[in-house]
Amino acid sequence: MHEKLLGFLEKDFVNIISPVFEVKVKMILFLFLVLASVLTLFYGGYYLFGFFYGKQIRYNGDDTYFPRVSIVIATYNEEELIGKKIENIVNLDYPRDLIELIFVDSSADNTVQIIKEFKEKSSINAIIVEEKARKGLASALNLGYSTATGEIVIKSDCDMPVKEDAVKELVKYFSNANVGAVTGPVVITSKSKVEEGYRSIFERLRLAEANLDSTYLFNPLCAFRKDLIEPIDAKSVADDAELALKIRRKGFRTLYSPNAIAYESSPVTIGERIKQKSRRAQGHIRLIFQNLSVMFNPKYGKFGFVIFPANFFMMILSPWLILCMVILGLLSIGIFLGNLVMVLCSILFVLITVLVYVTSKPMILAGFIDAQVNLIIGLVKLVAKGPEFMWSKESR
Repeated sequence: MHEKLLGFLEKDFVNIISPVFEVKVKMILFLFLVLASVLTLFYGGYYLFGFFYGKQIRYNGDDTYFPRVSIVIATYNEEELIGKKIENIVNLDYPRDLIELIFVDSSADNTVQIIKEFKEKSSINAIIVEEKARKGLASALNLGYSTATGEIVIKSDCDMPVKEDAVKELVKYFSNANVGAVTGPVVITSKSKVEEGYRSIFERLRLAEANLDSTYLFNPLCAFRKDLIEPIDAKSVADDAELALKIRRKGFRTLYSPNAIAYESSPVTIGERIKQKSRRAQGHIRLIFQNLSVMFNPKYGKFGFVIFPANFFMMILSPWLILCMVILGLLSIGIFLGNLVMVLCSILFVLITVLVYVTSKPMILAGFIDAQVNLIIGLVKLVAKGPEFMWSKESR
Protein backbone atom coordinates (compact mmCIF):
# COMPACT_ATOMS: atom_id res chain seq x y z
CA MET A 1 0.00 0.00 0.00
CA HIS A 2 2.76 2.35 0.97
CA GLU A 3 4.73 1.61 -2.23
CA LYS A 4 1.64 2.11 -4.42
CA LEU A 5 0.93 5.49 -2.79
CA LEU A 6 4.53 6.58 -3.21
CA GLY A 7 4.51 5.53 -6.85
CA PHE A 8 1.29 7.44 -7.46
CA LEU A 9 2.66 10.60 -5.84
CA GLU A 10 5.92 10.42 -7.81
CA LYS A 11 4.02 9.97 -11.06
CA ASP A 12 1.66 12.80 -10.22
CA PHE A 13 4.62 15.04 -9.23
CA VAL A 14 6.35 14.36 -12.55
CA ASN A 15 3.17 15.10 -14.47
CA ILE A 16 2.86 18.46 -12.72
CA ILE A 17 6.52 19.51 -12.74
CA SER A 18 7.49 18.38 -16.24
CA PRO A 19 5.25 20.84 -18.11
CA VAL A 20 6.39 23.67 -15.85
CA PHE A 21 10.04 22.75 -16.39
CA GLU A 22 9.46 22.51 -20.14
CA VAL A 23 7.88 25.98 -20.19
CA LYS A 24 10.84 27.43 -18.29
CA VAL A 25 13.30 25.81 -20.70
CA LYS A 26 11.45 27.20 -23.69
CA MET A 27 11.28 30.63 -22.06
CA ILE A 28 15.04 30.68 -21.36
CA LEU A 29 15.83 29.66 -24.94
CA PHE A 30 13.33 32.15 -26.33
CA LEU A 31 14.77 35.05 -24.32
CA PHE A 32 18.32 34.05 -25.27
CA LEU A 33 17.45 34.03 -28.98
CA VAL A 34 15.56 37.32 -28.71
CA LEU A 35 18.48 39.06 -27.00
CA ALA A 36 21.02 37.59 -29.42
CA SER A 37 18.89 38.69 -32.39
CA VAL A 38 18.30 42.22 -31.07
CA LEU A 39 21.99 42.79 -30.27
CA THR A 40 23.17 41.32 -33.57
CA LEU A 41 20.70 43.35 -35.62
CA PHE A 42 21.45 46.58 -33.78
CA TYR A 43 25.24 46.40 -33.79
CA GLY A 44 25.38 44.90 -37.26
CA GLY A 45 23.12 47.62 -38.62
CA TYR A 46 24.70 50.54 -36.76
CA TYR A 47 28.25 49.49 -37.53
CA LEU A 48 27.35 49.08 -41.21
CA PHE A 49 25.89 52.58 -41.04
CA GLY A 50 29.17 53.81 -39.56
CA PHE A 51 31.28 51.90 -42.09
CA PHE A 52 29.50 53.20 -45.19
CA TYR A 53 28.18 56.60 -44.03
CA GLY A 54 31.37 57.48 -42.16
CA LYS A 55 33.85 56.90 -44.99
CA GLN A 56 34.28 60.58 -45.77
CA ILE A 57 33.04 63.93 -44.56
CA ARG A 58 29.81 65.13 -46.20
CA TYR A 59 29.73 68.74 -45.06
CA ASN A 60 31.94 71.69 -45.94
CA GLY A 61 33.98 74.22 -43.99
CA ASP A 62 35.64 77.45 -45.06
CA ASP A 63 39.45 77.23 -44.78
CA THR A 64 39.70 81.02 -44.95
CA TYR A 65 37.43 81.58 -41.94
CA PHE A 66 39.44 82.89 -38.94
CA PRO A 67 37.19 84.07 -36.09
CA ARG A 68 38.55 85.27 -32.76
CA VAL A 69 38.87 82.25 -30.45
CA SER A 70 39.10 81.80 -26.70
CA ILE A 71 40.96 78.66 -25.60
CA VAL A 72 39.91 77.58 -22.11
CA ILE A 73 42.20 75.30 -20.08
CA ALA A 74 41.27 74.15 -16.57
CA THR A 75 44.34 73.32 -14.48
CA TYR A 76 44.88 71.52 -11.20
CA ASN A 77 48.45 70.84 -10.00
CA GLU A 78 49.84 70.76 -13.54
CA GLU A 79 53.36 72.10 -12.93
CA GLU A 80 54.85 69.11 -14.76
CA LEU A 81 52.60 69.53 -17.81
CA ILE A 82 51.71 73.20 -18.11
CA GLY A 83 54.97 74.23 -19.78
CA LYS A 84 54.48 71.71 -22.59
CA LYS A 85 50.84 72.72 -22.96
CA ILE A 86 51.75 76.39 -23.29
CA GLU A 87 54.40 75.53 -25.88
CA ASN A 88 51.80 73.50 -27.76
CA ILE A 89 49.41 76.48 -27.83
CA VAL A 90 52.15 78.89 -28.90
CA ASN A 91 52.97 76.66 -31.88
CA LEU A 92 49.40 76.55 -33.16
CA ASP A 93 48.94 77.45 -36.81
CA TYR A 94 46.49 80.26 -36.06
CA PRO A 95 46.90 84.07 -35.94
CA ARG A 96 48.13 84.98 -32.46
CA ASP A 97 46.20 88.24 -32.37
CA LEU A 98 43.00 86.22 -32.72
CA ILE A 99 43.75 83.95 -29.74
CA GLU A 100 42.60 84.59 -26.19
CA LEU A 101 44.05 82.06 -23.75
CA ILE A 102 42.15 81.52 -20.50
CA PHE A 103 43.53 79.43 -17.62
CA VAL A 104 41.18 78.52 -14.77
CA ASP A 105 43.33 77.28 -11.91
CA SER A 106 42.76 75.70 -8.50
CA SER A 107 46.28 74.33 -7.97
CA ALA A 108 48.29 74.01 -4.81
CA ASP A 109 51.63 73.77 -6.64
CA ASN A 110 53.56 76.14 -8.95
CA THR A 111 51.16 75.96 -11.90
CA VAL A 112 50.00 79.59 -11.60
CA GLN A 113 53.56 80.91 -11.29
CA ILE A 114 54.54 79.18 -14.53
CA ILE A 115 51.49 80.62 -16.30
CA LYS A 116 52.25 84.11 -14.98
CA GLU A 117 55.81 83.91 -16.30
CA PHE A 118 54.44 82.99 -19.72
CA LYS A 119 51.88 85.79 -19.57
CA GLU A 120 54.56 88.40 -18.93
CA LYS A 121 56.66 87.36 -21.91
CA SER A 122 54.08 86.31 -24.52
CA SER A 123 52.30 88.36 -27.16
CA ILE A 124 49.27 86.08 -26.79
CA ASN A 125 46.52 87.56 -24.66
CA ALA A 126 46.49 85.31 -21.58
CA ILE A 127 44.00 85.52 -18.71
CA ILE A 128 44.33 83.72 -15.38
CA VAL A 129 41.20 82.99 -13.36
CA GLU A 130 42.10 81.64 -9.93
CA GLU A 131 39.44 79.69 -8.06
CA LYS A 132 39.35 80.33 -4.33
CA ALA A 133 38.11 76.79 -3.73
CA ARG A 134 38.31 73.75 -5.98
CA LYS A 135 34.79 72.82 -7.07
CA GLY A 136 35.38 70.41 -9.95
CA LEU A 137 35.99 70.58 -13.68
CA ALA A 138 32.51 71.71 -14.70
CA SER A 139 32.60 74.71 -12.35
CA ALA A 140 36.08 75.65 -13.60
CA LEU A 141 34.90 75.51 -17.20
CA ASN A 142 31.83 77.60 -16.41
CA LEU A 143 34.17 80.30 -15.10
CA GLY A 144 36.35 80.06 -18.18
CA TYR A 145 33.46 80.15 -20.62
CA SER A 146 31.87 83.14 -18.93
CA THR A 147 35.20 84.99 -19.06
CA ALA A 148 35.76 84.26 -22.76
CA THR A 149 35.22 87.05 -25.28
CA GLY A 150 36.01 85.17 -28.50
CA GLU A 151 33.39 84.32 -31.08
CA ILE A 152 34.35 80.65 -30.74
CA VAL A 153 35.28 79.07 -27.40
CA ILE A 154 37.58 76.04 -27.43
CA LYS A 155 38.04 73.60 -24.56
CA SER A 156 41.44 71.90 -24.37
CA ASP A 157 42.73 69.62 -21.60
CA CYS A 158 46.14 70.33 -20.11
CA ASP A 159 47.33 66.75 -20.56
CA MET A 160 46.14 66.53 -24.16
CA PRO A 161 48.39 68.24 -26.76
CA VAL A 162 46.80 69.13 -30.08
CA LYS A 163 47.98 69.10 -33.68
CA GLU A 164 49.25 72.44 -35.02
CA ASP A 165 46.27 72.96 -37.34
CA ALA A 166 43.65 71.61 -34.89
CA VAL A 167 42.11 75.00 -34.13
CA LYS A 168 41.82 75.85 -37.84
CA GLU A 169 40.18 72.49 -38.48
CA LEU A 170 37.68 73.05 -35.68
CA VAL A 171 36.62 76.60 -36.44
CA LYS A 172 36.28 76.35 -40.23
CA TYR A 173 32.90 74.64 -39.87
CA PHE A 174 31.52 77.59 -37.90
CA SER A 175 31.49 79.52 -41.18
CA ASN A 176 28.10 77.79 -41.51
CA ALA A 177 25.63 79.64 -39.28
CA ASN A 178 23.78 76.37 -38.52
CA VAL A 179 26.79 74.84 -36.78
CA GLY A 180 26.93 75.33 -33.01
CA ALA A 181 29.65 72.92 -31.83
CA VAL A 182 32.51 70.90 -33.32
CA THR A 183 34.79 68.20 -31.93
CA GLY A 184 37.61 66.06 -33.29
CA PRO A 185 39.35 62.70 -32.85
CA VAL A 186 41.83 61.61 -30.21
CA VAL A 187 44.98 59.77 -31.30
CA ILE A 188 46.37 57.40 -28.67
CA THR A 189 50.12 57.80 -28.06
CA SER A 190 50.48 55.02 -25.49
CA LYS A 191 50.50 51.29 -26.21
CA SER A 192 46.88 50.76 -25.20
CA LYS A 193 45.59 48.45 -27.93
CA VAL A 194 42.26 48.23 -26.12
CA GLU A 195 41.75 51.96 -26.55
CA GLU A 196 42.83 51.77 -30.19
CA GLY A 197 40.24 49.07 -30.78
CA TYR A 198 37.55 51.21 -29.18
CA ARG A 199 38.58 54.32 -31.12
CA SER A 200 38.64 52.51 -34.46
CA ILE A 201 34.86 52.06 -34.17
CA PHE A 202 34.09 55.15 -32.15
CA GLU A 203 35.58 57.75 -34.54
CA ARG A 204 33.95 56.21 -37.62
CA LEU A 205 30.53 56.25 -35.98
CA ARG A 206 30.90 59.88 -34.91
CA LEU A 207 31.62 60.98 -38.47
CA ALA A 208 28.64 58.98 -39.73
CA GLU A 209 26.38 60.57 -37.10
CA ALA A 210 27.60 64.06 -38.01
CA ASN A 211 27.04 63.31 -41.69
CA LEU A 212 23.48 62.26 -40.91
CA ASP A 213 22.71 65.13 -38.52
CA SER A 214 24.87 65.65 -35.40
CA THR A 215 27.17 63.56 -33.25
CA TYR A 216 26.42 63.01 -29.58
CA LEU A 217 29.86 62.10 -28.18
CA PHE A 218 32.39 64.92 -27.83
CA ASN A 219 36.09 64.68 -26.97
CA PRO A 220 37.94 67.04 -24.57
CA LEU A 221 39.13 69.05 -27.59
CA CYS A 222 35.95 70.76 -28.76
CA ALA A 223 34.67 74.16 -29.87
CA PHE A 224 31.41 75.99 -29.20
CA ARG A 225 29.79 79.12 -30.56
CA LYS A 226 30.10 81.59 -27.68
CA ASP A 227 26.60 83.01 -27.85
CA LEU A 228 25.11 79.50 -27.52
CA ILE A 229 26.99 78.47 -24.39
CA GLU A 230 24.94 77.77 -21.25
CA PRO A 231 26.25 76.92 -17.77
CA ILE A 232 27.12 73.26 -17.30
CA ASP A 233 25.75 71.23 -14.40
CA ALA A 234 28.31 71.65 -11.60
CA LYS A 235 28.29 67.87 -11.06
CA SER A 236 28.69 67.02 -14.74
CA VAL A 237 31.17 64.29 -15.64
CA ALA A 238 30.50 64.67 -19.38
CA ASP A 239 30.82 68.44 -19.70
CA ASP A 240 31.75 68.53 -23.40
CA ALA A 241 28.89 66.24 -24.49
CA GLU A 242 26.49 68.08 -22.15
CA LEU A 243 27.23 71.46 -23.68
CA ALA A 244 27.05 70.04 -27.21
CA LEU A 245 23.66 68.47 -26.41
CA LYS A 246 22.36 71.78 -25.03
CA ILE A 247 23.39 73.40 -28.29
CA ARG A 248 21.79 70.66 -30.42
CA ARG A 249 18.56 71.14 -28.47
CA LYS A 250 18.62 74.77 -29.61
CA GLY A 251 18.48 73.60 -33.21
CA PHE A 252 22.17 73.84 -34.18
CA ARG A 253 24.27 71.00 -35.57
CA THR A 254 27.11 69.45 -33.57
CA LEU A 255 29.76 68.22 -36.00
CA TYR A 256 32.91 66.10 -36.12
CA SER A 257 36.14 67.37 -37.68
CA PRO A 258 38.35 64.32 -38.49
CA ASN A 259 41.48 66.49 -38.86
CA ALA A 260 41.18 68.43 -35.58
CA ILE A 261 43.45 65.98 -33.79
CA ALA A 262 44.31 65.82 -30.10
CA TYR A 263 46.77 63.35 -28.56
CA GLU A 264 46.17 61.32 -25.42
CA SER A 265 48.26 58.85 -23.46
CA SER A 266 45.58 56.38 -22.44
CA PRO A 267 46.06 54.39 -19.20
CA VAL A 268 47.77 51.09 -19.92
CA THR A 269 47.10 49.23 -16.64
CA ILE A 270 43.67 47.70 -16.18
CA GLY A 271 43.07 49.45 -12.84
CA GLU A 272 43.85 52.95 -14.17
CA ARG A 273 41.83 52.32 -17.29
CA ILE A 274 38.74 51.18 -15.39
CA LYS A 275 39.00 54.21 -13.09
CA GLN A 276 39.13 56.64 -16.01
CA LYS A 277 36.68 54.95 -18.36
CA SER A 278 34.05 54.09 -15.75
CA ARG A 279 34.10 57.73 -14.62
CA ARG A 280 33.48 58.92 -18.17
CA ALA A 281 30.81 56.25 -18.60
CA GLN A 282 28.84 57.40 -15.57
CA GLY A 283 28.92 60.95 -16.93
CA HIS A 284 27.30 59.92 -20.21
CA ILE A 285 24.79 57.61 -18.52
CA ARG A 286 23.69 60.46 -16.25
CA LEU A 287 23.51 62.91 -19.17
CA ILE A 288 21.40 60.58 -21.31
CA PHE A 289 18.91 59.97 -18.50
CA GLN A 290 18.65 63.73 -17.96
CA ASN A 291 17.73 64.25 -21.63
CA LEU A 292 15.31 61.43 -22.39
CA SER A 293 12.87 63.99 -23.79
CA VAL A 294 15.09 64.12 -26.90
CA MET A 295 14.28 60.46 -27.65
CA PHE A 296 12.06 60.08 -30.74
CA ASN A 297 11.18 63.76 -30.55
CA PRO A 298 10.44 65.09 -34.08
CA LYS A 299 11.77 68.49 -32.99
CA TYR A 300 15.31 67.09 -33.19
CA GLY A 301 15.01 65.38 -36.55
CA LYS A 302 17.34 62.45 -37.29
CA PHE A 303 19.30 63.17 -34.13
CA GLY A 304 16.18 62.53 -32.04
CA PHE A 305 14.98 59.51 -34.04
CA VAL A 306 18.27 57.73 -34.80
CA ILE A 307 21.41 59.06 -33.11
CA PHE A 308 20.24 59.74 -29.56
CA PRO A 309 18.26 56.44 -29.30
CA ALA A 310 21.26 54.54 -30.67
CA ASN A 311 23.55 56.05 -28.02
CA PHE A 312 20.90 55.31 -25.38
CA PHE A 313 20.91 51.68 -26.48
CA MET A 314 24.71 51.40 -26.57
CA MET A 315 25.36 53.08 -23.23
CA ILE A 316 22.32 52.16 -21.13
CA LEU A 317 20.76 48.94 -22.46
CA SER A 318 23.47 47.07 -24.34
CA PRO A 319 25.83 46.16 -21.44
CA TRP A 320 23.02 44.68 -19.37
CA LEU A 321 21.37 42.90 -22.32
CA ILE A 322 24.71 41.29 -23.17
CA LEU A 323 25.16 40.21 -19.55
CA CYS A 324 21.64 38.70 -19.50
CA MET A 325 22.26 36.97 -22.84
CA VAL A 326 25.45 35.36 -21.52
CA ILE A 327 23.69 34.14 -18.36
CA LEU A 328 20.76 32.73 -20.35
CA GLY A 329 23.15 31.04 -22.77
CA LEU A 330 25.02 29.35 -19.93
CA LEU A 331 21.74 28.28 -18.29
CA SER A 332 20.66 26.72 -21.59
CA ILE A 333 23.90 24.73 -21.69
CA GLY A 334 23.24 23.56 -18.13
CA ILE A 335 19.72 22.42 -18.96
CA PHE A 336 20.71 20.34 -21.99
CA LEU A 337 24.22 19.19 -21.10
CA GLY A 338 24.27 19.26 -17.30
CA ASN A 339 25.59 21.46 -14.55
CA LEU A 340 29.19 20.28 -14.86
CA VAL A 341 29.34 21.28 -18.53
CA MET A 342 27.72 24.63 -17.66
CA VAL A 343 30.38 25.33 -15.02
CA LEU A 344 33.18 24.38 -17.41
CA CYS A 345 31.72 26.55 -20.17
CA SER A 346 31.37 29.46 -17.72
CA ILE A 347 35.02 29.17 -16.74
CA LEU A 348 36.06 28.89 -20.40
CA PHE A 349 33.98 31.96 -21.31
CA VAL A 350 35.56 34.04 -18.54
CA LEU A 351 39.06 32.91 -19.51
CA ILE A 352 38.55 33.72 -23.20
CA THR A 353 37.05 37.13 -22.36
CA VAL A 354 39.96 38.00 -20.06
CA LEU A 355 42.47 36.74 -22.64
CA VAL A 356 40.94 38.89 -25.40
CA TYR A 357 40.91 41.93 -23.12
CA VAL A 358 44.47 41.49 -21.81
CA THR A 359 46.06 40.66 -25.18
CA SER A 360 43.79 43.06 -27.15
CA LYS A 361 43.41 40.44 -29.87
CA PRO A 362 41.25 40.91 -31.81
CA MET A 363 41.60 44.62 -31.07
CA ILE A 364 38.05 45.67 -31.98
CA LEU A 365 36.49 42.92 -29.83
CA ALA A 366 38.74 43.89 -26.91
CA GLY A 367 37.62 47.50 -27.25
CA PHE A 368 33.97 46.41 -27.33
CA ILE A 369 34.36 44.27 -24.20
CA ASP A 370 36.15 47.13 -22.45
CA ALA A 371 33.33 49.55 -23.25
CA GLN A 372 30.61 47.18 -21.96
CA VAL A 373 32.46 46.42 -18.72
CA ASN A 374 33.11 50.07 -17.95
CA LEU A 375 29.51 51.05 -18.71
CA ILE A 376 28.31 48.46 -16.18
CA ILE A 377 30.84 49.63 -13.57
CA GLY A 378 29.99 53.27 -14.34
CA LEU A 379 26.26 52.76 -13.71
CA VAL A 380 26.90 50.84 -10.49
CA LYS A 381 29.24 53.58 -9.22
CA LEU A 382 26.77 56.29 -10.24
CA VAL A 383 23.92 54.64 -8.34
CA ALA A 384 26.09 53.83 -5.32
CA LYS A 385 28.12 57.04 -4.94
CA GLY A 386 26.79 59.66 -7.33
CA PRO A 387 28.81 61.44 -10.07
CA GLU A 388 32.60 61.72 -9.59
CA PHE A 389 32.81 65.36 -10.67
CA MET A 390 36.01 66.16 -8.73
CA TRP A 391 38.49 65.04 -11.40
CA SER A 392 42.03 63.85 -10.85
CA LYS A 393 44.91 63.27 -13.25
CA GLU A 394 44.20 59.53 -13.25
CA SER A 395 40.46 59.85 -13.94
CA ARG A 396 40.54 62.72 -16.41
